[in-house]
Amino acid sequence: MPSLRARIINALLRLTVKPLWRPGLAIDEIRRHTAKTDRRLAKRSGDCPTEQVTIAGLRATWYGAPELAARKGTLLYLHGGAWCVHLPALYGAFAAKLSALTGLRVLLVDYRLAPEHPFPAAVDDCLAVYRSMAEDAGTRPQVIAGDSAGGNLALITLMRARDALLPLPSCAVLLSPATDIALGGPSIRYNANADPMFSAAAGDLLPSMYCPDLDRTHPLISPLYGNWASLPPLFFMAGSTEMLLDDSVRAHDRAQQAGTNSRIDVWPDMPHVFPLFSMLPEARRALGDIVAFIGQHPPRNASRGHAEDSLTASDPSGAGHVAPPVPETSAAL
Repeated sequence: MPSLRARIINALLRLTVKPLWRPGLAIDEIRRHTAKTDRRLAKRSGDCPTEQVTIAGLRATWYGAPELAARKGTLLYLHGGAWCVHLPALYGAFAAKLSALTGLRVLLVDYRLAPEHPFPAAVDDCLAVYRSMAEDAGTRPQVIAGDSAGGNLALITLMRARDALLPLPSCAVLLSPATDIALGGPSIRYNANADPMFSAAAGDLLPSMYCPDLDRTHPLISPLYGNWASLPPLFFMAGSTEMLLDDSVRAHDRAQQAGTNSRIDVWPDMPHVFPLFSMLPEARRALGDIVAFIGQHPPRNASRGHAEDSLTASDPSGAGHVAPPVPETSAAL
């Protein structure tokens, strides 16, 4: 049974967020709503030291003292927001909390957003930042993490880093990642009413802003259809009533089929990306599980990807679909 606070949050989301999604919704209205949400949900990051930097030409913020990078390592966090919005206060507070709990220095990146910068801007930005960090021994990520659209970008970044023979992190944490932009998961339909945050209109609207008129099963758009071999250990976390639940379930299965160590935790009746809701007791417990998972995977010795594994991928049905080779730059798509 979810906590009383979780039931209240679900009811509020059902009243205020779920009705928002409708055909023709303008990006300006989405951003106005998320700005209000950012102000309501975010908490101050307290005494966490921060540093504004530019990495690979992008604005980014470090959370945690510089010495943490040398002492424990770094974590690259890619925020969610359907590839078109950012909630900087909410994600800043979450990054500060991750730094405090893990002892890692956390980097939060402002990658370019759609529709002003549609695909492939975000995937190229994230790989460029990862490459810059990975090639510097002082900032090489021990962990990559992301939620929703950021989970999508984290997985794509991992696959591209492996194919580019860059050092890989020790593990990855994926919170309700959007792995199938083609919306092929059964939960898109069977959780349409149960999901307190999203409706079918969101699935029609948001990908159209991000990757209009493109093949949504391409691995650089939907990592579910990519190659899952030779990735570091993965930790998926999702709520049982999410429309995107099967994006995590099928990705976890795909990873295991490819021989990649993967874990999935499905929490009953939790909303999309619930670990970010700091007022929930379930979020606090989930963060404890994330910290424990990261602690079980200490830094690897400059492990690198395997380009020879990069050319094939199976579809989630196991029917033997072969994806096109994944190019080093997404400009080819």
